[in-house]
Amino acid sequence: MLAFFRSKTGGKSPDVGRRLMEWLSFFLSDRYNATSIRVWAHVIMWLFMAVMYCFMIRSSFMVSFSVSIVFMIRNVVGAMFFFYVGFYFIIPRVLLKGYIFLALLCFCVPFVFWSVINYLCSAYIVRFMVVEDVSLREFLQRTVASGWAGVFEFSHFLKIIWPVLMTIGPVLSLKLVLDVIRVSTRTLRLERDNLNLEVNFLRSQLNPHFLFNTLNNIYSLSIRNDALASDLIMHLSEMMRYTLYDSNAEKVPLNMEAEFLQNYVELESVRYGKNASIRFDCDIDGMGDHLIAPLLIFPFVENAFKYSHSTNSDKCWVHASLVVEEKQLRFEITNSKGEQPAVKKGQGGIGLSNTRKRLILLYPDEHTLFIENNPEYYKVALTLTLN
Repeated sequence: MLAFFRSKTGGKSPDVGRRLMEWLSFFLSDRYNATSIRVWAHVIMWLFMAVMYCFMIRSSFMVSFSVSIVFMIRNVVGAMFFFYVGFYFIIPRVLLKGYIFLALLCFCVPFVFWSVINYLCSAYIVRFMVVEDVSLREFLQRTVASGWAGVFEFSHFLKIIWPVLMTIGPVLSLKLVLDVIRVSTRTLRLERDNLNLEVNFLRSQLNPHFLFNTLNNIYSLSIRNDALASDLIMHLSEMMRYTLYDSNAEKVPLNMEAEFLQNYVELESVRYGKNASIRFDCDIDGMGDHLIAPLLIFPFVENAFKYSHSTNSDKCWVHASLVVEEKQLRFEITNSKGEQPAVKKGQGGIGLSNTRKRLILLYPDEHTLFIENNPEYYKVALTLTLN
């Protein structure tokens, strides 16, 4: 069976758990958390629990359908009281505010309520119905014979704790699981929104110094009527178009991302001059139809030029390569290092730390990132599985 799935998914078993979490996250989002939808969800849940309780009673005891309905009503009403009082009053208004002892006392109220409705249902069945199951009939008769005094005995509460918890266990478990998934989904969504804002900020601006120096170079070349000026203008316009328009999608063609990086390297090489050793090995035409998250690699390239520029021009070098083999992308960039420029706290673009977050969120278990911070050079090696 696993071999069949692997043959259909390129040699890998399908991540069923991840797909299930994505499906649950979609339907547990705030879009599907409106009051009317929540009310219908609760109604459907309690109808399902009523059917389940009725089936459990009929399969456990030899009783008539009417007797099973009375027990079903007892279980549903008791579970509803325990559920709503516990999750919508005791936990948020008492326990989470630090009143632990008071919360424990409050949790005794649902058990008292359960004991009361159990006595009332038992008395109704003994008086008005026929119970064929001998053991169940004797249990109901003992409950009724103990009277109201037995309902509030401490020993009686100790006896019903486990049966009550077993009865309401499925509902409580479902509520806890859904709450955990909803909280996790909101946290993940906040992280994604935060990263999207930072990526949008990165799209909206290129480094001002980079633009200023590039325009200065273009101006100098245009004065001398150098043909290189038109090439620089074309590279700059292509970069601006990519950041403003083409990179707005969740995924972009890999060849467009590579062309953007190549344009950036071309402009930086002119700014650095002939004394610097700048190389970017990339076969754009061989990228195929692969897609990648926009501007994912750019922070590494920008960071390399930023810190290599602090060295002497004769010793400045930046070497980068981008290779794709089947679905594996391998990117490496190494730059020289000199005296580190002072960076004020809070400055900078998306940054390497946020790039790591994007990789974790967008390519979980599908990437490896290696960073070597040597006194003489700085190296980044990224391996990515393109999907």
